Amino acid sequence: MSTNKIVLKTAEQFMSDYKPKYQPLYPLMMSSSQSHSQEVGTLAFKRLEAVGDIRAKHITPKDTEIAQVGAKEGSKTFKKYFLANQFRHSLLQNPEGNDGVNVQILDEYQKYFDELVFLGEGTADNNVKNNGVFWSGDDNHITNSSYEVLEDANDNYLADLHTKIVGVASDQADLIAGRKALLVYGTSIQPLFDSLYPASQKPFKAALAEVLGANYSMAKMPAGTYASGANGFLIVNLDQIKFHYAALPALMARGVNEESMYEWNNFLMGSAMVDVIASGGIIKQPLTLSAL
Repeated sequence: MSTNKIVLKTAEQFMSDYKPKYQPLYPLMMSSSQSHSQEVGTLAFKRLEAVGDIRAKHITPKDTEIAQVGAKEGSKTFKKYFLANQFRHSLLQNPEGNDGVNVQILDEYQKYFDELVFLGEGTADNNVKNNGVFWSGDDNHITNSSYEVLEDANDNYLADLHTKIVGVASDQADLIAGRKALLVYGTSIQPLFDSLYPASQKPFKAALAEVLGANYSMAKMPAGTYASGANGFLIVNLDQIKFHYAALPALMARGVNEESMYEWNNFLMGSAMVDVIASGGIIKQPLTLSAL
């Protein structure tokens, strides 16, 4: 009696071939990232920050002392933990479609990881497990007062929205060097972001990109990466953040248990934290629309 031996792609081969249907936002931050050992625990990152008046002072030949600059020690905490699933399939069943299930699981992991990175498993700045992009207890993460976007004479919001985005960029975000990402969120603001100026039929995004310049990339935030019902935009300085993670979403291992006659697939991802290095490295601008 002969049996057909199940031959599987390795986990590495599967991940190399995997093309996600959901396009996550967290890869934006991978250029300044650090992975950590796959062990549950807590890490504290300490940094000295200058305090006081740190502007250079004029000195004269009569000066016997130079004005002193102080320093304070800051600490940010990264809680490492992991989330996992296993998909099993009996060897007595047709294996066709198994890889499709694996893709579905990985796509859901990509969504979930985006939620962890942006919301920090919290519902406000003061209750996140790990600082995120949208919710964060990091002192360098700035949230502006909500702004009401006004209509023009033609009952259109685009001109004032354009002015507000450019104003926050020039007055706040561009004071710090680095590549920027403009992330737009909310069911009221995102349709405006995708719209055309009525008179010229020019895309709003194209007009905005011309003013912001090549240093800016732009994207809409998927539902689940920002508070439900919220509207506004974030400007993330990609060179002034540090993205810490325990494990990226992945099929970690797979194989066949011939004794129990099943194929197994193990999935894993870990927690993440966004450390904002410079004050204003992330700026959140909530918006509302004036009533029609």
